[in-house]
Amino acid sequence: MPVLADAPVGFQEGNHYQLIDPPQPTQSGGKVEVVELFWYDCQTCFIIQPDLQQWLSRNADDIVFKRLPAVTDERMIFLARTYYAAVALGVQDKIHMPLYIAINRHKRKLDTEQTLAIFFKENGIEHQAFINAFRSNFVAVKVRQARVMSQRYGIQGAPSIIINGKYRLDSTLVRSAEELVEVADYLTNKVRQ
Repeated sequence: MPVLADAPVGFQEGNHYQLIDPPQPTQSGGKVEVVELFWYDCQTCFIIQPDLQQWLSRNADDIVFKRLPAVTDERMIFLARTYYAAVALGVQDKIHMPLYIAINRHKRKLDTEQTLAIFFKENGIEHQAFINAFRSNFVAVKVRQARVMSQRYGIQGAPSIIINGKYRLDSTLVRSAEELVEVADYLTNKVRQ
């Protein structure tokens, strides 16, 4: 099941992953917490989704997976609000990949409340319900929390993967989506030990 057996032996701190200092607390009980920091307007985030989802499904028994919009600068806030509006409406899983596909494959400009409301309506969400969620206090609070956690994790951008609050890996440290998954597998096995 783990990719680790076929993975190169030499994954090293600083070359393939980084330590988070100080480590951040997790809320995963006895399981390994995996946090994906993403941005919908990130082509690399979109590209890694199939490999990441396959790896997560293979490890679903002992991993707690969380999505967190990366917020490292002002331009990332709008799509972080979009994600949390979907969370507020209970449709984050339904909207997640269609939103990636619309922005990255179809090059659709979803950069205003109105264009997003149209997109959500196409996906079965009433226009005003989306607007209300997008402007809600819940969304504002969650975006602030995402910004704080992005800073605490020390990310520079998206995608970044956090393993158990201790290890950070991102696309600048690996050569491919496959290697990203191999390093994530290596680190989750390291936490399990």
